[in-house]
Amino acid sequence: MTARRHYEPDDELVQTDIMDKASHSTRNAIIAIVKQNGETSMKTIASALGISKMAVSKHLSNLERDRLVQKRVLRAGVGRPEYRYSLTPNAHYLFPTSYPYIALSALSFIEEKTGRDGINEFFERRKSELMARYSARLANLSSEEKVRELARIREEEGFLAEAERLPDGTAILAEHNCPLMQVASRYGAACSKELELFRSLLGDRVERTHWIVDGQHMCRYVIRPKEPGC
Repeated sequence: MTARRHYEPDDELVQTDIMDKASHSTRNAIIAIVKQNGETSMKTIASALGISKMAVSKHLSNLERDRLVQKRVLRAGVGRPEYRYSLTPNAHYLFPTSYPYIALSALSFIEEKTGRDGINEFFERRKSELMARYSARLANLSSEEKVRELARIREEEGFLAEAERLPDGTAILAEHNCPLMQVASRYGAACSKELELFRSLLGDRVERTHWIVDGQHMCRYVIRPKEPGC
């Protein structure tokens, strides 16, 4: 009779998994503390969590990299500068809100009263309002600058946007988050009007190649340079 082999768990894998979970938990706790306190010092965070300032500093650096936390210099003189940390607009979308429910309820009411024509009219009006607001910030900018400024605007609105210029002059606008996801999933006009908006702002040579509503990881817009002589 062959003796049954006794398998021991892989201590390294188990430890790694535990550490990953602990790190994620600490990250979330830091976000919650800063959310509750507003501008917060590293010392306050470390004290609240019972961990070292060095550990907090590492997490804050990662949160800054992910554009969830921003810092402000409170004192910059002799010795080390003192910082205060606050959440960026992107971080506020990590917390539950009733906004999607309210928006869907309002749009359902409009659809019930006026049909799809009313929904299209609503998103057309929204496009016009965004057009006026965005145009003011894009005025007098070059084509490349317009794409970068539009990315900044969308970043401020929680879309996790970034702009990139390819060697051939093509510009890329990528949005890694969709605050309107629940609305856009139900009402396609939300996205079609947004594409129309981008074309009005940047020119007709704007193409959407990726779409979060379609299950892709981002909305990606390609803005091709104008043909010579156009």
